[in-house]
Amino acid sequence: MTENCNKSRRQYSKEFKVDAVELMIRSIGLRVKNIDMQLEQGFVLITGWLPTGEKNLVLWRNLEQVDYDTLNRLCEKLAINPADSEFDIVYINGDHNIPALFTSTEEEGGITKKLNIRQIEPEFLSRMFSVEGV
Repeated sequence: MTENCNKSRRQYSKEFKVDAVELMIRSIGLRVKNIDMQLEQGFVLITGWLPTGEKNLVLWRNLEQVDYDTLNRLCEKLAINPADSEFDIVYINGDHNIPALFTSTEEEGGITKKLNIRQIEPEFLSRMFSVEGV
């Protein structure tokens, strides 16, 4: 998943490709365990650990190919939900309607579970322009 960018210096301009997925991985400091590129289906899954030790999933999708319904089916298939997710934090690009809270009935124990889902774009922008540690 690459983006075309222009690099300008005075009157010189050069177009080049940027690997947005790799930039995101680097910006959050992810130690990558696995990359599953399903480009024909329109998504890339990256699993690993953040510097904090939290288990992480980055789900980067082609927004034209993977709409709300397709994303919901994909998340069901991958068990990305607050009831039984194996991940501490899940990053997803674009808008989504993935539930972040699950509350069981009183008969089931009345337990509330939360899945920490973050939208990639605001997280990426905040890290890209951060001066922390500079």
